[in-house]
Amino acid sequence: MAQAARILIVDDDPDMLHLISLRLSAAGYQVSAADSGEAALLSFSEQRPQMVITDLRMGKMDGLTLFEHLQAEAPTLPVIILTAHGTIPDAVAATRRGVFSFLTKPFDGQELLRRVADGIRLSPKLDTANWRSSLITVSIRMEELLRQARRVAEESRTTLLIGPGGAGKTTLARAIHQAGPRSMQPFVSLSCTDYPAAELEEILNPNNPLGAWTQANGGVLYLQDVGALSPIAQGRLLTLLMAQLQSDDPFYRLESSVQKANSTNVQVIAASPRPLDASIAEGRFRSELYYLLSRTTLYVPPLSERCEDIPILAAHFLGNASPGKTLAPDAILALEEGNWPGNVRQLKNIIEQVSTGNLTEIISEMAVRRAMRDVEGESLIALDDARRDFERVYLIRLLQNTAGNVSQAARIAQRNRTEFYKLLARHELDPVNFKQRFK
Repeated sequence: MAQAARILIVDDDPDMLHLISLRLSAAGYQVSAADSGEAALLSFSEQRPQMVITDLRMGKMDGLTLFEHLQAEAPTLPVIILTAHGTIPDAVAATRRGVFSFLTKPFDGQELLRRVADGIRLSPKLDTANWRSSLITVSIRMEELLRQARRVAEESRTTLLIGPGGAGKTTLARAIHQAGPRSMQPFVSLSCTDYPAAELEEILNPNNPLGAWTQANGGVLYLQDVGALSPIAQGRLLTLLMAQLQSDDPFYRLESSVQKANSTNVQVIAASPRPLDASIAEGRFRSELYYLLSRTTLYVPPLSERCEDIPILAAHFLGNASPGKTLAPDAILALEEGNWPGNVRQLKNIIEQVSTGNLTEIISEMAVRRAMRDVEGESLIALDDARRDFERVYLIRLLQNTAGNVSQAARIAQRNRTEFYKLLARHELDPVNFKQRFK
């Protein structure tokens, strides 16, 4: 493992504590030990382990009481309970209360290691920082993204978020707002696809006291689907951003139309479901505005590229929707094997659907697969549409890389010039636009 997971072991039997510590240390885990529930709570607060293994029968605080304290602080923390006095009713009661696993002494060492590995896979990296509490992850890629987001927040940078629909761009934008010095100031979210062009242009007018720019003064303006802005709205936003950047320059003379923009202080976070290269190449998005927005660009990965987060996200959504219910192990495997065109939002919808549609406390694999089929069928586009979208993106990138040289592009695509021109005409792409931009 890249970074050894930390496990806290709790047992009032020193021999058992030593035995389990040796076994887990040999398996590559970082191990800390406590001989009582009280000592365990102190150790947990200091070290924030990714899993706790505790004996059931102890002195003042037994294993279930310890679990209740841990769950109050870290609801997704996996806890394994060991006991020499285990019975089936004990196991059922413990698992219903949310204990990850229950093993009876004497236990098989390999079985313990298997249970630990499963628990670590589900365990989030604990972080007491409230700003990222809505972003649940064990993904190394997501942790790096959050590290970058924290820096963006602290420095109040203008930022562009790129990621598919449902991946969590809005959640990340709100987290950036919470993490920085603007957290007590407004967070104004504006969808660029929800308004007619003229209305959106007026919303971005800095002289409009009810406009988004004015309302976001001192805080964050979040622009969803920024690529949908009209040319006039793009120009207005560009002027506002330029006014902010250059307002400290004594040699910069503001035009009267942006005098009010100079008096505002807004952090802009823009978002797009896809890179804006194609829109820039086709002249639908201003390159100057793109360069200002993308001074820092954060890529939000689709759920398919952070599959390790599926189990803990599912557990989180299920806990919110139906406390007390759990997913069967085979149901979790079914989720991990699924396609997620709708990303985290789609997973949330599926979990909410199965939580309300099942009366049993343990949700079966069959119920999950049925919900996945229903939701995936609604999310997928037709094959011809998918093929056409891919073909258009491919042609745009080809023309970008060849600076609009049709002969070179046709050779790379392994098509003759006549056929290649027909492809360009089908997608309304003019090579001249690429020559002008990239020559």
